[in-house]
Amino acid sequence: MQKLDAITLSVIQAALQQVCDEMDLTFSRAAFSPVIAEANDRSDGIYSAVDGSLIAQGSQGLPVFVGVMQYSTKTVIQMIADGRCLPPEPGDIYIVNDPYLGGTHLMDVRFAMPVYRGGKIFCWLSNTGHWPDIGGSVPGGFSASA
Repeated sequence: MQKLDAITLSVIQAALQQVCDEMDLTFSRAAFSPVIAEANDRSDGIYSAVDGSLIAQGSQGLPVFVGVMQYSTKTVIQMIADGRCLPPEPGDIYIVNDPYLGGTHLMDVRFAMPVYRGGKIFCWLSNTGHWPDIGGSVPGGFSASA
């Protein structure tokens, strides 16, 4: 394997961070929820195709989401490998909000999308945003009787 010099490594790191920052900007502009768009209750990252580990994160958003997204991405990868999920095709996006599958709580919704190169998954792009009310037995999703 070829060694990278410090300047090349810095350029690659900055480029990957910029991809995440562009994801974040698009997510913010497209969000209907002011919690996502204005309170910055969101985050974005690039994750490994092999095991879902973090490759890069943006300069905005909540660090806690960056940390847990690798577990939800890893869960999606494992579920695909185990046959519990259909394998993705280009353009597919997985939606996860189960706190037990690498999440935080029900209202933090994750999107994970595989990126292909040469017909194979190259990496995963993932983002998380807090949706204030996703439905349920009570407004806001927090039931005192749960």
